[in-house]
Amino acid sequence: MKKVLAATAAAFAALLSCVASTAHADTYPSKPIRLVVPLAPGGSADVLGRLIAQKLSEKYGQSVIVENRPGVGGNIGAENVARSEPDGYSLLFGTIGIHSTYKIYTNLKYDPTQDLKPVVLLAEMPNVLVVPKNSQLSDTRAVIAEGKAHPNTLFFGSAGFGSSTHMAGELFKYQSHADISHIPYKGSGPALTDLVGGRLQLMFENLPTALPLIKSGQLRALAVTSATRTPSLPDVPTIAEDGLPGYAFTAWFTIAAPAHTPDAIVAKLNRDIRDIMLSKDMAPKLADLGVTPVPGNRDAQATATFIAGETRTFSQMIQAAHLTAR
Repeated sequence: MKKVLAATAAAFAALLSCVASTAHADTYPSKPIRLVVPLAPGGSADVLGRLIAQKLSEKYGQSVIVENRPGVGGNIGAENVARSEPDGYSLLFGTIGIHSTYKIYTNLKYDPTQDLKPVVLLAEMPNVLVVPKNSQLSDTRAVIAEGKAHPNTLFFGSAGFGSSTHMAGELFKYQSHADISHIPYKGSGPALTDLVGGRLQLMFENLPTALPLIKSGQLRALAVTSATRTPSLPDVPTIAEDGLPGYAFTAWFTIAAPAHTPDAIVAKLNRDIRDIMLSKDMAPKLADLGVTPVPGNRDAQATATFIAGETRTFSQMIQAAHLTAR
């Protein structure tokens, strides 16, 4: 009898929690929302985050305030959100570096898989393998051959440990066995400056950032990291086509919330942000950024499942390659 009563009480408590969550979602949002972009202002993530903040503000009639908190591959800002009240008023602009390659940092004070709740998968974009305009490296095969013939003489720069620009290069290195060396920078800007100046040999840079330098002739694109060619560079092959079969990498972005944010609020945000991302008004803006919105059938659970798969893939690579942020 006691077990029956206990089970009934637990079921009733769960029902009350569900009702309270739904009621909360009905009035959400009733005050300004904070969107933390855990990267420096001006990059692709910051621009996309501000676009979403503007559109959410218009939809909800509440301010959505963007707050930049860069550092430790985005994990400073991510931890700040993870420690915030789980009420839907603190959100995170998430990246592959936060959700799936965080194990490169061995001393994080939070666990992204436990302390963050994915809300929606926003968009993805390819990276591009670029070299200085006067480089002797003509294609992907040449990079692999040079890396094997002369170990540690080719250096690739990145926006920092665990960033997409780092992981794209490490995946290339892992699959090709080319002995190229990584140099982390505090953002892509200074790394690109050194690449243009010939002080770096190559980068696996985000397409939107690299594209103006490619079009101006300051950099040369060898290949894109995605599984298919990109409309922005239709004559540039994929890395898989150009000498490393099976290679594919895309950077992706999310919106996430603290772990115990009510499911009803997460579902509302997921639905509304997907509507924004797939709207006709956003299409030209996303095209200018070089990002592709994720199809509209990916709910919060599907987003979490996708992230879990990416995390397994990169955790295995990080462990096998003994990668650690220093």
